[in-house]
Amino acid sequence: MENNGGDRGPPDDRNKQPKSVGKLLHMCLETQSGSPQDENHVVQPMPEERRQWLDNALRDLTVSPVERMKVGLRILTTAESTEQQMIDALDEIIEWCENLDFAADFYKIGGYPVLSKLLPHKSAEIRWKTLELIAVLVQNHTYCQEMALKENLLPKMLTILDTDDDSTVKIKALYAVSCLTRDNPEAQKVFIEKDGFSVLMRAMQTDVEKLKIKAAFMLSALCVDRPDIKDVMCDTGMIDQLVGVLNEEHNSFHEHTLAALLSIVTNHQKAVEECQRPELELDKKLQERIRSLNGKDEFREESQYAKELLKIITKDDIEVQR
Repeated sequence: MENNGGDRGPPDDRNKQPKSVGKLLHMCLETQSGSPQDENHVVQPMPEERRQWLDNALRDLTVSPVERMKVGLRILTTAESTEQQMIDALDEIIEWCENLDFAADFYKIGGYPVLSKLLPHKSAEIRWKTLELIAVLVQNHTYCQEMALKENLLPKMLTILDTDDDSTVKIKALYAVSCLTRDNPEAQKVFIEKDGFSVLMRAMQTDVEKLKIKAAFMLSALCVDRPDIKDVMCDTGMIDQLVGVLNEEHNSFHEHTLAALLSIVTNHQKAVEECQRPELELDKKLQERIRSLNGKDEFREESQYAKELLKIITKDDIEVQR
């Protein structure tokens, strides 16, 4: 995520942010022409860009991240706060929580109940900023994932993904759900119990291209994380619904649909048998698709997915007639 804070300096300083006041003072001296011990040393006015960067660096060295997050939480829970003030507070908390230590601190200072209250906010931007914060908090952070489940955030986010009328909010909800469930068996259990696969399938049936693609990616990722989940996918009719997508007029999303189907059937006999059901006519559809894409480089990956899927469900490496 782009950082709009004060650690963005002149090009030659970006990779040497000072970690102490002493180092900061040393960098101030380096802004002069020559060393102070040099007889040719000349004091020159500091360029405004560098002055601003050093001011921000000094501020970051002296500020308490926990205290700043507490200030943000007060803004988020005060009725008199404006929408812009709340958005700015969320932006700052997001920046602090990109540090895993501060992410844990956010829970300890009572941040998670505030997140629950913000999820149904009337402002779409506040809703999606809150979801982005949740994603930042739980991504690759076991403690924060546990606390998010304790706060019952996953079912709430699935509901938002399924019912919110703002496409950006839905996309951010899916992002947060994905961050929480990735490599997390407990979160995946809740996801299944709350009919998360049906929510994903409905996301793939919207007209929001980015949402559809991300939903298909998450479906494929779950197959890698938990092969046993494939049984659930078969039992809930996921294969029927994915094949149904292929029956629609050809579009760019079919590549991701085939990738998801391929992830489900790989090394899973039950899924293979589902795909072999005569009424689906999947083998026929795949052969037709391969023929129609032959020689079209822009659909090379989709064609390859179709060939691999066809090979698995027919148990033979069929040479499609051209």
